[in-house]
Amino acid sequence: MIKICRAFAWITLLALVIPFLAARPASAQNRISDKDLEQRMKNMNEDVKKFRSYFNSSVSKSAIRKTSQEKDAKTLVTNFQKETQNLYNHFKDTKKSDPYLQNCIDMSYQIDKILSKTQFDSNTNSQWAKIQPQLRDIAHAFHLQIN
Repeated sequence: MIKICRAFAWITLLALVIPFLAARPASAQNRISDKDLEQRMKNMNEDVKKFRSYFNSSVSKSAIRKTSQEKDAKTLVTNFQKETQNLYNHFKDTKKSDPYLQNCIDMSYQIDKILSKTQFDSNTNSQWAKIQPQLRDIAHAFHLQIN
């Protein structure tokens, strides 16, 4: 009877341990490589440059033209472009995103507010719609949430 109980205990223990030994970490499979992440940052930076051009042209024709809001909006988008460039350069050198990624996320919220309050042309809106998922993917790679 004791032998049966020991055998049952060993079988139970093995049944619990083997799945953990055979399992591969899921996060390692889903992680973006540094090379891919660097390329995504480069792509996003290039898209932000296009966005800035579209935005500057569109904001000059918008309801906020010739106001301090126009100047502030253009400055924000210029700073966003510089920050995405800083993010790319910093990551390329150090493989880290701090503090540039968080700054990009914070600025993106501000740009979202401007785009939702003021009517812009379709080129500006579609270019911004292209940037948002790129920023979201990069933020996700660093375990940051973006709405």
